[in-house]
Amino acid sequence: MDVASLPEDFRELGEGLVYFAEMLKEVRTLARSLSRGDLSGPLPRPDNELASNLKSLHAALKHLTWQAREVAAGDYDQHVEFLGEFADAFNEMIVQLKDRREALLSEINIIQKQRQDLERSNDFFGIITGRLSEWIIILDQETGERLFTNHPVKNVLVSNVFESRLYDILLNYTSKMKESDAQKTVEFPLMNKTDIQWFSAILHPLRWYEHNAVAALLTDITTNKAQIQELEGVAYQDMLTGTYNRHYGMKLLNGWLEQHISFVICFIDMDRLKYVNDIFGHMEGDRYILRVAKLLQTLSADVCRLGGDEFMVLSTGVTRKAAETHLEALRDILTAKDYTSDDGKISYKCSMSYGVVEVTADNVLPAVDLLSMADEKMFIYKKAHKAERRDAPA
Repeated sequence: MDVASLPEDFRELGEGLVYFAEMLKEVRTLARSLSRGDLSGPLPRPDNELASNLKSLHAALKHLTWQAREVAAGDYDQHVEFLGEFADAFNEMIVQLKDRREALLSEINIIQKQRQDLERSNDFFGIITGRLSEWIIILDQETGERLFTNHPVKNVLVSNVFESRLYDILLNYTSKMKESDAQKTVEFPLMNKTDIQWFSAILHPLRWYEHNAVAALLTDITTNKAQIQELEGVAYQDMLTGTYNRHYGMKLLNGWLEQHISFVICFIDMDRLKYVNDIFGHMEGDRYILRVAKLLQTLSADVCRLGGDEFMVLSTGVTRKAAETHLEALRDILTAKDYTSDDGKISYKCSMSYGVVEVTADNVLPAVDLLSMADEKMFIYKKAHKAERRDAPA
């Protein structure tokens, strides 16, 4: 509008209308950004009162996004005091995650401490006299000759093929102790295709008659190891799908980045999960989630459920193009059929959107940036396929 061309009596009104139109344009721009989850766009000018509620929502979502990232990084002291019922659910989730993780890690620490206390509570000779049921082997430091053993091998080892491997390991440790008289405690596994047996060994240099020797007190800790691994698996596992949870997924991603491994990050968002939950109930929604998780495990064993309808897949030895081809094939499997409710009266479609980022060994970007890039690619893919989902909300 050319305000200067208006009659003088209407110019003030014209200026007001122009100002009002600019305010509305800023409100519309912010509303469009919020509707697609984009919190990085420009905010309306400070004097735009029409946008005050949207700006408050924008600020709340920005802060909530930051808090969610802190929770994902392991900070369970975050607390949301806005957004009503959502805040209550969010805070309850954080409390449950914190309590569950602390309880599991506490059990792991207790088991580990029990084993360490058992190994260190007495000096070596006290253990020999007080624990004669343990397996004691004494080897010559120079020749590796077996000078003494208190149990036949067959009474201790679960596999006959372990005997030579066991003595190879003990001889290796023994040769390293020639220049030291310090006691050492080590752990090692014995493995073949079907069996694994873990030992803790206290190695103590001593004089055995005319020999410079090393005595090994061996404790079978296979059961303890299995318990620790089981607890760690629960602590890092998504309870519904059996895939990794977000905490372990981010730990794995950061570990690969630290090792400068080349790999791909796949960000997957399930389409229509909210629709399925609302129409058919959460049990049907859970079946949908399990269906997607099972398909994603055909791409890689390193599948992580990031949230309700979001997954991250990490895979080495695969190019971005190959990963996209695989994911598109999985999407075709999902969309190829109609899924029905328990009564068989109503059917619905399943689908997913994805974004893939290839990470090279010389990458310098942090995990959160790489994941955001994959998320953005997923959003572009979802937008491009929006027309296919008009039969039901995404």
